[in-house]
Amino acid sequence: MKHTCGKQAQRAGLALAAAAAFTMLGIGTAQAQQFTRAELSLDGSGNLTCSFRETGLAPNGLYTYTCRAKALGVMSGCFVRNRFVGPTSLAVFKDVSNAEEGHPPAPLVAKNNGTINATLTGGIPESHGAELCTEPAVQRNIAVRWCNASLEDTTNNIVAASLGELFAQLEKTGTAVVPVPSCAELLAAPPTQ
Repeated sequence: MKHTCGKQAQRAGLALAAAAAFTMLGIGTAQAQQFTRAELSLDGSGNLTCSFRETGLAPNGLYTYTCRAKALGVMSGCFVRNRFVGPTSLAVFKDVSNAEEGHPPAPLVAKNNGTINATLTGGIPESHGAELCTEPAVQRNIAVRWCNASLEDTTNNIVAASLGELFAQLEKTGTAVVPVPSCAELLAAPPTQ
């Protein structure tokens, strides 16, 4: 019996020493950064939303993310009392993201368990063109097409998700057909801002 207990104590000591050595070397204890969830979608207003959960981060570390698209086409039109009356206008935007123009995105702080759960929004920029509608008509966005959208952890250079195209019809135009150009056309077009 003494012999068995001594062997068990020796094995436990060896296992504890191995665990300590692995911890000191960093082997087997650190998790690699990875996205366990990443979704790109459009909200009810046509804005690009990127929802995600990333794990394996340094606790309380700062990380930056971009929710962006290479091109965005926004078709606008005039409405009187919720009725489409025309005309329409297309605005093309390039490199639209969750960052404010000229500023990097704000960093997010990882929780103590090394995770970040967040939703970022790439909003539709304001168009600075001539007024499309005259009173009593008001201008509304009819449809949007986001092209080559992606979510990226820019701190670790990890692309979490990407989609070639997201489209949303935001307003009804009755029997009038108001097409939004394809992504190939939007990517090739110059910005109209």
